[in-house]
Amino acid sequence: LYFPLRALKTMFLWLLESIIFLPWNCLLWAARYYTFEVKTKRKGVVETYLDAHNIKNTQVHATTSDGYTLTMQKLGVDGGQPVFFLHGMFESSAMTLAHGLESLPIKLAQDGYCVYLGNVRGNMYGLKNSNLSPWSSEFWNFSVRDHALKDFPAMLNVIRSETDKKITVIGQSQGALVSMMGLSNSPNLNKYVNLLALLSPALVLRIPTNPLVKLVFTLPPSYFGSPLFFSFVSITQLFIPDFVANIFAFKALEISGMSLRPLDREGAGEVMSSTPSGYLTTDSMRFYVEVLEKGEEFFRDKKGELGGFDVGKVDVPVGLWIGEEDVVIDTEKTVKLLKDEMGNSLVYVKVLEGYGHTDSWYSKDSIERLGGDVKRVIDERRSLGRKNASRSGSRSRSRSRSRCYSEWVFGCCLRHGRIR
Repeated sequence: LYFPLRALKTMFLWLLESIIFLPWNCLLWAARYYTFEVKTKRKGVVETYLDAHNIKNTQVHATTSDGYTLTMQKLGVDGGQPVFFLHGMFESSAMTLAHGLESLPIKLAQDGYCVYLGNVRGNMYGLKNSNLSPWSSEFWNFSVRDHALKDFPAMLNVIRSETDKKITVIGQSQGALVSMMGLSNSPNLNKYVNLLALLSPALVLRIPTNPLVKLVFTLPPSYFGSPLFFSFVSITQLFIPDFVANIFAFKALEISGMSLRPLDREGAGEVMSSTPSGYLTTDSMRFYVEVLEKGEEFFRDKKGELGGFDVGKVDVPVGLWIGEEDVVIDTEKTVKLLKDEMGNSLVYVKVLEGYGHTDSWYSKDSIERLGGDVKRVIDERRSLGRKNASRSGSRSRSRSRSRCYSEWVFGCCLRHGRIR
């Protein structure tokens, strides 16, 4: 009699639990359906914004070696100097438009550049795979390493196929880390890049002291491993008015110490309501815990013994813009790491006084203080490339010496006259 009663009790509890959690499970299912089946078929927030302001744009698709389709937005002048933007954690290409019509991609496009806004797998522009469905757990078995070793090369190769000019790469936070790792692990790609601009790169992480940031690193990595969080946020964005979502988003940036400067609430409000548009997988969170534990040595892994990479293998001119009071990145150690390992390849460094981690792209004064400065360096690289191209009729030896001299002068001018 004991066993039948126990079985009945188990069935009763299971039925009760199913009834209690039925509304919640239905909501989560609806969230996943909306995210994976409905939202992916609609026009994205980036295209919607650009079309609304009559800015010509097209979609460009890159397919990775393991079947993920990544959608990039292309704007500007066909045949112009290519510039490739790569976003940070929890974000998509929408964050590059955080200053509205004053955003750096739009300014570059208006100045004759051909601008590509990249997206990695797992965000709202990377939810397609030729072999896997986002409904399956296998779809989400990726980490930051996959962004660097598969997503980054795939997008860069597509851009390279559309131009004969060298590419300027601008990476923000995780996007900067992914770009560095991608170029370090694929040395053949270095020859196609004329400048790597790092904005608050997620390299040497700081031991968290802010309670909110500390909470992220103390939670089990598996907490981040379910796409349900991403789906739930996605569907709440459908019902919660943008201005309400923005209030919570801006307040979270301030409380966490990520932002210390007055925010561009009007410009960022256009895209903030779509953030987060991606999420951290379990393996990605484990990756960042590993980076935090190993510190600078993770980026000096010349023999591949630590599971890291060697920043010294990045053989392109690099510019660094980083906040002085970043709560996520150890500014001093990051600058020292790049100076020690990259030598003359580090052609520009600017430490932004009073800036937190996200101030580089969300603060109101970053339009001129950072965006204008980045554009100036990009313009100088474009001018240098044009001068070198005009000498293409000279003998190869003379051209080589001229290019080396120009590179040396450019580096000296920036390193000795304009480092701030």
